[in-house]
Amino acid sequence: MRDSYRTDAPELLGSAEERAPALQWVGLLLAPAAFFVHLQVAYVLVPWACVVRAQIWVHLTAMIAIALALAGAWAGWRAHARADNAQSNEGAGAVPRTRFLGVTGICTSALFALILIAQWAAGFVISPCQ
Repeated sequence: MRDSYRTDAPELLGSAEERAPALQWVGLLLAPAAFFVHLQVAYVLVPWACVVRAQIWVHLTAMIAIALALAGAWAGWRAHARADNAQSNEGAGAVPRTRFLGVTGICTSALFALILIAQWAAGFVISPCQ
């Protein structure tokens, strides 16, 4: 009697066949989150770095944020790579969603990584005391 509830659509059941929903969201949201956290930490850290004359902490937080943004791109790439082996690409479902969120995560993470690199480059030119 228990077999009567089975279905051939594992993506509806959330089984191991589903395409890594957590990895999709990490790829999409890690880089923007790293950017906004870096922005807030930099606003707090710059006056302190001016008083103490320790610019290394400003650069260290920028490097960590860039690494997190690139980790988001890697997560998006992994989510997309897992969906490449799937057979169906038509209609709605787990595979097209995974591919879309993977590519969107890669592009979003790359954009935020470039923005973070530009902010970090400005830290070399402009002193925290200016």
